[in-house]
Amino acid sequence: MSIPRNHHFVSQVHIKNFFNKNLNEIFVYDKVLDNHFSKKTSKSLFSEKDLNTKIKDGQKDFASLEKDLNTYFEKDFKTNSDIIKDFILDLNYSEKVNNALYYFAKYGAIGEVRNPRHKQFVEDALTEVFDKLLANRTPELENEFQSAFAYKKEMNYINSVQYSKVANKIVELMGDLIFKIEIPKDENDFFLLPDFCASNVREKINEYFNPDVKEIAYIGLPLSSKIYIHFYSSKIKNIKNKSEIFLVESPIVTALNKANFDFSESKVACESKDYLTEFVKNVAQQCI
Repeated sequence: MSIPRNHHFVSQVHIKNFFNKNLNEIFVYDKVLDNHFSKKTSKSLFSEKDLNTKIKDGQKDFASLEKDLNTYFEKDFKTNSDIIKDFILDLNYSEKVNNALYYFAKYGAIGEVRNPRHKQFVEDALTEVFDKLLANRTPELENEFQSAFAYKKEMNYINSVQYSKVANKIVELMGDLIFKIEIPKDENDFFLLPDFCASNVREKINEYFNPDVKEIAYIGLPLSSKIYIHFYSSKIKNIKNKSEIFLVESPIVTALNKANFDFSESKVACESKDYLTEFVKNVAQQCI
């Protein structure tokens, strides 16, 4: 049995929260190509071949990072989504709700590190450092560097991280979390899903010898077409230490969608074809 090599940087179970259930379809806009299209499946959306493949014991390992994602971020995604939906309706904050919120905070915390754009940034940074060191290379040092970069003959990314460990560390360093859940007041408003699963913003929230160190202090997650969760570190200066649920007006929905559209590499997806078309026409086209 072949092992799947088409790896998603936005999990399929997350993408499915933005499908139009009546049409069994999701609508996508590519801002680079200025192209509207739709898909009946999430299989090829927000994915890349061998994105999570790495070298392990001299062999290609297609499965380890995918298994890590499935175990800690995907297999319980729908269950926790339903818990959040119920919480919005009954406002009964329980341990189960708290666990679901932390589940999504951790999922959002790896939005950056699992994305091809960030992976390529890491590769470029490593190459730049080694190129500078090689300027004064010895034969022994050059052999060591060639060995260290041997993976590049087989794949695009080093993939030396373990997503679950990264997520746990990020959330731990954020300290206590403050959440704000936003829901569109107008039933004709929809949140967009960009080609990164969540936005990550860094601030100086911990003290280090290097005063310039900044860590993830905010995670913004469009959980579904109708639910947007903001996670803030309680260590942020002057942060209002109160978690809340809001019904938000159209301008706020538009602002969030525009921010995600602007930061996207190329694509955003939506449950509503009409909303996406109007958004691109009235808002997005001004940014292109």
